[in-house]
Amino acid sequence: MSTAAADPPRLPPAMRHPARVVARLAAALAELVLPLTCVSCGAPAESFCADCRPGGVRFRSVAAVPIAFCGDYGGALRTAVLSYKERGRADLARPLAELLAAAVRSLLEQADVPSAVLVPVPSSAAAVQERGFDHVRRLARRSRASTGCSSRSALRLSRRVADSAGLSVTARAANRHGAMRARSPGAGLPAVVVDDIVTSGATLREAVRALQVAGWPVVGAAVLAATPRRHPAGSTDSPGVLLPCVRDGH
Repeated sequence: MSTAAADPPRLPPAMRHPARVVARLAAALAELVLPLTCVSCGAPAESFCADCRPGGVRFRSVAAVPIAFCGDYGGALRTAVLSYKERGRADLARPLAELLAAAVRSLLEQADVPSAVLVPVPSSAAAVQERGFDHVRRLARRSRASTGCSSRSALRLSRRVADSAGLSVTARAANRHGAMRARSPGAGLPAVVVDDIVTSGATLREAVRALQVAGWPVVGAAVLAATPRRHPAGSTDSPGVLLPCVRDGH
């Protein structure tokens, strides 16, 4: 008779990071008990008030990929994105989806395309497990009604990538190249890649490459925020194009 000890039971994914579970539960309880306040200025009644939200949509081009974004990654917008993504502020999904939808509409208008499929940039399985949700996929789904678009998780990571923090632009590009695969297009609509932040553009370029290899026509990308840059080679910003960020009533 074997006396070997049985393997300990595997914990459910959500229980492997108890600190984050507690933080999310605390945030959810606070939403029920405490008055809703702006994540940036503390104004009552809204999770991200109109005064703190960016007021328009701008465009950046990276390697011929047009990118619509609502503001620079800093200040109130950075606080809102991080609070939604890492600090359990699920109530910010709605206002951030409204901003993303404004970027999508502006991109489609500029390209004279009536509709598209919103394709979220995939998060790693470890990141989804740690956060408890896929933050970009949730925003894409919430953006559908006010853009007239559908959404589809057509991209997946096909290999591990290194943490891009501290990497140069060249190293980021090498780190991401060939890291995604895409499913074949369905109804023939073009794709709009969506993400929360663009820094060097390496992730968005790889997403566009993978989609095009699979046969997708790609309009461009729409994101919430862009890291300010000093116009490196192959990249341009268009601050003169400013379209209103219309709030979504849905």
